[in-house]
Amino acid sequence: MMELDYLQRFFKKVYGRWERVPNDQNYYVKISFAIISAIICGVGGGFFAGIRGLMFGLLVYVMTLYILVYLVEIDVTALGGRQKLITSALPSYLLLWVLLWTLLYAFTL
Repeated sequence: MMELDYLQRFFKKVYGRWERVPNDQNYYVKISFAIISAIICGVGGGFFAGIRGLMFGLLVYVMTLYILVYLVEIDVTALGGRQKLITSALPSYLLLWVLLWTLLYAFTL
């Protein structure tokens, strides 16, 4: 339980600035994790090429949903429900993740 409290305090400190605007909080959490997953996939080189990289990126996206709900404790009703939570920043996440992954992969090989 101690680790969960520490993680919750960490995420609330990092993303607490946008607590009054849940859409912004949702967007910034997903974008920051898109950058992190793209760096891991790009630097990972051949290991994350193909389906492994795709599955890793989607796994990280699902992880952001759990981070938003349980660690950041975002108000899902303020976003418009669970469906809006899942789909609202999905295109931005996918585009940024694929773009950065492609650039990093091209420059590391």
